[in-house]
Amino acid sequence: MSRKVSKKYFKGYKLERKVKDMLERDGWYVVRSAGSKKPDLIAAKDGKIVVIECKATSKETLYLDKEEVKNLVDVSKHFNAQPMYAVKYNGKIYFFFLDKIKERDKSYLIEIDKL
Repeated sequence: MSRKVSKKYFKGYKLERKVKDMLERDGWYVVRSAGSKKPDLIAAKDGKIVVIECKATSKETLYLDKEEVKNLVDVSKHFNAQPMYAVKYNGKIYFFFLDKIKERDKSYLIEIDKL
């Protein structure tokens, strides 16, 4: 039985695989976690652990749901890891730790153009 996969899901899956492959080429051990409400990747190298949520955008500004960021932080605490975002913009992938993310009233904000 074939399962119909949405375009949005496939786009996200491809990005997660690309980030996973990039990290593995750099010597990281990476596990992909499929499913909603979970961080996308957990990676470890030389005693350092990061929990990564992957996003793609065509805009210089990316808004993140506060509940999603909270979930990323909570999962990271369980692994004694650093939470981060991998953002694909204009064909490049940028990595952001939470200190680069600005809190707003109802969301968080990543300003890619401020790099």
